Amino acid sequence: MRGVRGALLALVLGLAVLVPIRGAGARVAEPDALILSPVGAFQEPTYVASPFGDQDRLFVVQKGGVIKLVLDGVIQTTPFLNVTSLVDSGPEERGLFSIAFPPDYATSGLFYIDYTAIGTGAMTVDEFQRNALDPNLADFGSRRLVISVPHPSQANHNGGQLQFGPDGLLYIGTGDGGGAGDPNHNAQNLHDRRGKILRIDPRQDDGNPYRIPPNNPFVGRANAYPEIWSYGLRNPWRFSFDRLTGDLSIGDVGQDQWEEIDYRPVGYGSGRAGNFGWSCYEGRAPYNGYNDCPPLIATPIPPVFAYSHSRGCSISGGYVVRDADLPTLAGRYVYGDFCTGDIYSQVLAIPDSQGDASTSLHVEFLSSFGEDACGHVYAMGLAGGNNVFRIRQTDPPPPDCTPAFQLPELTGWVDNTFQIHLHDGQGQELDGRTLPAGAYRVVVSDDSTFHDFHLLGSVSCVPESECETTVDGMGRVTWTVNFTPGTVTYQCDPHAEAMHGTFRVTRG
Repeated sequence: MRGVRGALLALVLGLAVLVPIRGAGARVAEPDALILSPVGAFQEPTYVASPFGDQDRLFVVQKGGVIKLVLDGVIQTTPFLNVTSLVDSGPEERGLFSIAFPPDYATSGLFYIDYTAIGTGAMTVDEFQRNALDPNLADFGSRRLVISVPHPSQANHNGGQLQFGPDGLLYIGTGDGGGAGDPNHNAQNLHDRRGKILRIDPRQDDGNPYRIPPNNPFVGRANAYPEIWSYGLRNPWRFSFDRLTGDLSIGDVGQDQWEEIDYRPVGYGSGRAGNFGWSCYEGRAPYNGYNDCPPLIATPIPPVFAYSHSRGCSISGGYVVRDADLPTLAGRYVYGDFCTGDIYSQVLAIPDSQGDASTSLHVEFLSSFGEDACGHVYAMGLAGGNNVFRIRQTDPPPPDCTPAFQLPELTGWVDNTFQIHLHDGQGQELDGRTLPAGAYRVVVSDDSTFHDFHLLGSVSCVPESECETTVDGMGRVTWTVNFTPGTVTYQCDPHAEAMHGTFRVTRG
């Protein structure tokens, strides 16, 4: 499921129930030592997640197509969702891979899953809704197909990660389609959605199953899918956003020699239009699978870290730790390798990460990492017995909760006085000034009966993708807004010449 050689993974899945866990509990731990605290035993777990703000529920995704709920630490007997009828869970790397909850899940009840479709193997994202009468169950009948990316010829390299970013939009990782060396050059082809990270607003829009954010980098470009955010990836099995900074990190599975970690902070565009080099490069090394790489990627974005297959064979990307209960790893990115089961940490930085070191933690057949609503980090594996664990330390501080994506706030308003304003967090008018790129919370008060408030330019908004109030007034509205480098205008459309402001968005 992570680009590991097919025969090996098939063997692993066949033997998983016979392999014991080693690591946590084997000896008496020293004070502040890292330990693995068991959550429970699951059937081939591939991911865990929680809705924003929900400290009671942890959802465990199982490869075969079942999502289990852990409620207040107790594994519930009845699955939250069973989609085994939809999922091709074998051979090799296919299955149900992840679940993602939008920021408004508490009110909307909508959530999204990523899997390989039975019969076709297509990389598929579906929308479901929580049961209206029971928050611990999903409504299978609410299923709606959001996006399907064909994957016809190989069973491996399916990607599978879903993440809602700081901007409130859904990011989707897709593999290059399988086969050694990306034989069809999918990852470098912008007219193919494989080998990419996609960025969409998954809400239905009239007859369209999802919306394209207007500031996606390839909107309006010929022969390019407008939902593409980043490209040149082999199998981005796991990527994540730092819940404190919003920075993007990717664990991209390598071919025969190198596993890599890619890192793009908000100030570098969070991966926007980023080309990570595959299959012209594996890690930082030119890849000799083919020699017709176009000149435009002579200098792609290099990884901040790569390790050779003398150390492992298939990376599982993780998270930058912001768990207040885990100061030993504070600010460090945790990741591991499927083949060894060993877990490491480092400090992400450009051009090179720093302080790569073993945590001394080990999970047999390490499949993934996950994060709950408080930023607690989990590791899981495909072996039998207890196989989902929370990473803890032996002498933690008092329990605390670190919420995700506490965004800076901008305030806008328009009324009947023929004035329009947008202020930063210090109350300063933005007209004629600059603002660092990234995600913001924008609160707009529109009390006018004949003006509107409209953001235009290098910007996308959730939940109002048009970033616009109505002419006859909407009162108070709140948007999650993503600003990318360029020019942004805020204006009243009917009176744009007299009522407007403009500012520049910089890279930070």
